[in-house]
Amino acid sequence: MKREDRSIRIKIYFLLGCFGVLILALVARAFQHQVINRDRYVRWANEQQLQPVRLVPLRGKILDSRETPLAVSLKAVSLFAHPPRIREPEKTAKMLARTLKLDPRDLKEKLKQPVSFVWLARQLPVEEAGEVARLDLSGIGVEKEGRRYYPLRELASNVIGFAGVDSQGLEGVEWFYEKQLKGKQGTLLLQQDALGRPLWQEISQDSREDRVNEIILTLDARLQFFVEKALREAVEATSAAGGSVVILDPMSGDILAMACLPTFNPNQFGSYPSASRRNRAITDGFEAGSTIKPFMLAAALEEGVVNEETRFFCERGRYFFGGHWIHDIHPQDVLTVKEIVVLSSNIGTTKVAEALGSPALWKYLDAFGFGQRTGVDLPGEAAGILRHWKTWTRICLANHAFGQGFSVTALQLATAYAALANGGFLIEPHVVREIRDEKGGVIETRQPKVRCRVISKATSERVMSVLESVVQVGTGKRAQIPGYRVGGKTGTAQKFEPRTGQYSEDKIVCSFVGIVPVEDPAMVMVVALDEPKGRVTGGLVAAPVFQQVASKALLYRNVPAQAAATGPGFITGAFEPASVERPAPFAATGSTDPVVWTMPELRHLAVRTALKALEGYPVLVQLSGFGIIAEQNPPSGSPLESGQSVWLEAGPSRPERPG
Repeated sequence: MKREDRSIRIKIYFLLGCFGVLILALVARAFQHQVINRDRYVRWANEQQLQPVRLVPLRGKILDSRETPLAVSLKAVSLFAHPPRIREPEKTAKMLARTLKLDPRDLKEKLKQPVSFVWLARQLPVEEAGEVARLDLSGIGVEKEGRRYYPLRELASNVIGFAGVDSQGLEGVEWFYEKQLKGKQGTLLLQQDALGRPLWQEISQDSREDRVNEIILTLDARLQFFVEKALREAVEATSAAGGSVVILDPMSGDILAMACLPTFNPNQFGSYPSASRRNRAITDGFEAGSTIKPFMLAAALEEGVVNEETRFFCERGRYFFGGHWIHDIHPQDVLTVKEIVVLSSNIGTTKVAEALGSPALWKYLDAFGFGQRTGVDLPGEAAGILRHWKTWTRICLANHAFGQGFSVTALQLATAYAALANGGFLIEPHVVREIRDEKGGVIETRQPKVRCRVISKATSERVMSVLESVVQVGTGKRAQIPGYRVGGKTGTAQKFEPRTGQYSEDKIVCSFVGIVPVEDPAMVMVVALDEPKGRVTGGLVAAPVFQQVASKALLYRNVPAQAAATGPGFITGAFEPASVERPAPFAATGSTDPVVWTMPELRHLAVRTALKALEGYPVLVQLSGFGIIAEQNPPSGSPLESGQSVWLEAGPSRPERPG
């Protein structure tokens, strides 16, 4: 019995040991899965059970230099569906199409897809989402997203650019500063079973935050309005193919305004061709014509090969040079160097350039930034074309001296003229002044950046004196502004036809570059009109645009007029600020302060007419309903602040007027 008892005990202990080892192994395995490898299994489970759907993040504001909103993010909603949960896709599609005014066939195809999730419509107004919610359709849901909105529509659109439906910057400032503007990406997690079927239990994991940066531009919305209005009128009057205007602060490099035509509405960017969305002021090169002559003059004066009174025989309008005939529109006999620039003689310019030489002329054109990108903080900038002097033929010396044979952009030309105006420094232009965080703290401020010194201050002053004479007695008379000393240069350049290898007889670019005031330059403005029709020149069609814009800009920016003549050839005459017309969107009532706006009377107007009346106002328009404006807030006559919301409520029929 003792042996049997012992054998039984051994067997029991052995079984207990086996069970103990098995339990320890199970515990160890459980510890491995639940503790050591927990993150791996959680990730696998999430991949099997949860379907992530990325949501559109909010974007930071883009404001002008006076903090007028140019681009903002509005709260919107997007409509989605779980096709496996929809039993009657055709009926559901018809109900949604009737409510949202969408194509029922397109909705039906989406609802029949063999997927667990599909977007039906993106970035809908909140009111439409409410109508969908009231339908109480099984398998249909809505989710909040951000929608980009441009309250001033076409104003500065080629500079600001636009953002796509997924809130990614696609052009302009929106693209260049994508990293600073884009907020956090939100995610919607949908729970599903092992077969991919939604369980209709949603987990909203929204990591988006309203804490996004905002960007302050150097542009001024009201000055931009002046520019775009004048440019549009000039293009229409001359039947031009397009045009560009750039206003630059020659001391800081701030781009105060930049406009081009054709343009587009960034709220509906998909409705416009890509050519309308291009910023022609930085992407399109053109031969600058006679606006290049001041740089030849600056080079010759800096090198000491001539002075302003050096005289050249201008061949009475016809001169054979480098195997080609060079002509002047107005034949001249003997002219001084100053008169050559003032009267824009190509023959005289050629003779001054011949005295200077090709290496020196190329050196200064290169130093003024031609053939190089300016470094502006905008995408798509062209470098222009400036070939090295060693590749030039003899005629190329003459061509380059009076602005043919190489291409420039409007911004390049403005930057080069800024160097003539500011004492000889080539600056780097920029369109963003500063970047702020969500609390208004400044993250980054753009400081003026000098690339190099091109000419001395003395040479700069001598060239400016000649440019002033161009406006006083030369080809730029139409740029005169009573009470201000204006300098500038006209340009009329034939366009080169690559197909024929010759210059076109009827396709030209008319331009004018102006600097005002000469004694203390506040702005440099380039005006270029592409292919205006008729017998036109830069002095006839481009200089008046400068005069129209600059006269308003000087008043608006409070640049004081001179009380009396202070230099040779200075214009005298009364200067009356009241004679300068203020555009309606920026008219002030009861005050001369240009920062004040007043709310117009919009009631009883059609929605389209009311919205057009608010074009140019720095406000956010919130519209509900359709048809005729019934209510507005604030009431007419109320002062408006930059960035203020304006509420409009419309009804389907015209309300009766009181009384």
